[in-house]
Amino acid sequence: MAVLNTYNTARKKNGLTKFETLIFGLMIVFNIGAIILFFIDKGYFEMIYNRYGGFIGYLTVLLLLVIFIVSAVYIVRLSRYRSIQFCVVFILTGIASLFFITEKMSSLPDLFHLSTHSLFKSNTAILGANANGIIKINETGKIVLYWILIAASAFYFLILPFIYRSNFRAKRFIDRIGIPIPHRNHVIAIIILTILIMLFSAVNESEVLPLDFAAIFLLILLCPENIGVFRR
Repeated sequence: MAVLNTYNTARKKNGLTKFETLIFGLMIVFNIGAIILFFIDKGYFEMIYNRYGGFIGYLTVLLLLVIFIVSAVYIVRLSRYRSIQFCVVFILTGIASLFFITEKMSSLPDLFHLSTHSLFKSNTAILGANANGIIKINETGKIVLYWILIAASAFYFLILPFIYRSNFRAKRFIDRIGIPIPHRNHVIAIIILTILIMLFSAVNESEVLPLDFAAIFLLILLCPENIGVFRR
């Protein structure tokens, strides 16, 4: 197994890459479109942006599928050169993306009479019923879990990048296990998205929110702060 040169894993430039520019541009268009359509025509808004049946949900599925493919490519290309923990991180990432694809497909409109659509619906219902049976959680537990997720997200986007840049031991550990670190551009994007969530219910309650999260996470996978970890 080759030894990873931890000193040369960070991104050299803070500017947007061409791919980041494209994705952020599309995110801006979809978010502005959702906000405008919410106030102009609720009927079209529900048809396009509804989280439980809007057509834009297929774009979220597409991004989740790309996340799965990227995770698989990282494992295939880099498993010989990285640690076991690195492979575990991306195996879990791939599994999570497949789970969310299945969950999302179960609520989307049946485009082109997809033969798997009913299968997604039934399997997701069974999975949800089993999960509810195994994990019984009351309203207080849900609130606690909600704040735990918020705290974990805040740590990942706001604190972990600072630790990565300022502490070499932590940097070496993070690089070894293959955790992709959000770049400054991604942190700014998540802050802007948080502001939009607080200001506009059209963003908070529509499919554009999962689409935004999927897009930002894809960018973190492809253009992280520690980009050298994911190059041979």
